[in-house]
Amino acid sequence: MKKITLDQTNFAKFFTPVGPLHSHHKEHINPYNYIDRGSDTLLVTIGDSWTWGSGINDGYVDAVNSTAQQTKFRLNNLYGNIISKEKEMNWLNLGFYSVGNQWITNKVFELRALTPLLNFKKIIVLVMWASTGRWFNTWQDSMTDYRKFFRENKMTEVNDYENFFIELNRKLLQDIILLCSSDTRIKLLVGTNSVDHSGFDVLHEDQIILSPWYQLLSSTNLGGISVDFEGVKYLQSMEILLHNSDQRMAFQKWMQEKIDQAEIQNEMLSNMQHVAQDKSHPDHQGHKKWADYILQEVL
Repeated sequence: MKKITLDQTNFAKFFTPVGPLHSHHKEHINPYNYIDRGSDTLLVTIGDSWTWGSGINDGYVDAVNSTAQQTKFRLNNLYGNIISKEKEMNWLNLGFYSVGNQWITNKVFELRALTPLLNFKKIIVLVMWASTGRWFNTWQDSMTDYRKFFRENKMTEVNDYENFFIELNRKLLQDIILLCSSDTRIKLLVGTNSVDHSGFDVLHEDQIILSPWYQLLSSTNLGGISVDFEGVKYLQSMEILLHNSDQRMAFQKWMQEKIDQAEIQNEMLSNMQHVAQDKSHPDHQGHKKWADYILQEVL
């Protein structure tokens, strides 16, 4: 099998671009980045807006309207770049705003399809797990027949819905574990940004980044909250999939709990240290704090 060398001109073609189906952008774009430091180790960071770097620059900056100066500042201050520079590793960043865990899992799949062609001796895959429920019941999870599931399962207790979504996280994480374990050069690490762990019991202890990022920036303990308002937006569509009134009653109670939890999570974000102007993301100092934690406690 012919090997390839990743560089700025070729790396993007191995990963699906994002566009109208993923975001507010009307055109398809490739928001990923690669830095070659001549290392035999590759760090791959995969996640949502916190991994892409929303909030690092002052004001609203996205993947289309960013100037060359803003892009340079964002990349220089991203946690993945700080970590890889300190460890003298090559770095591939696969992050984009508002994505969910299915998208993140798909990116691990695309990466795993590429790894046999790469000459790296070690590949560290650092996955930052997103809020539960993002992009639920959309084209991204369209291979799952939710109507059939609710027809065949009782789902009349509030906790049934909590367990259902934990199980969705478990299944995706199991897919990631399987993909990464099939290449002995890959070391998998999984953490969270602005929510607590959910479904992480399927991971090995050495694969879990123990502290969520937000805990380094806030004294608030979310107490197991794994949703945000971006996830709630999609979760509400579940009601049309339910089979009977008993299911709908239990779901509505559970949904109200999720809305209340999202409000707590949103309040935490707006008041955390090193928060960006948008009150939803860490600024460059927040990225430095996360990078330092990974360097000191994980790698």
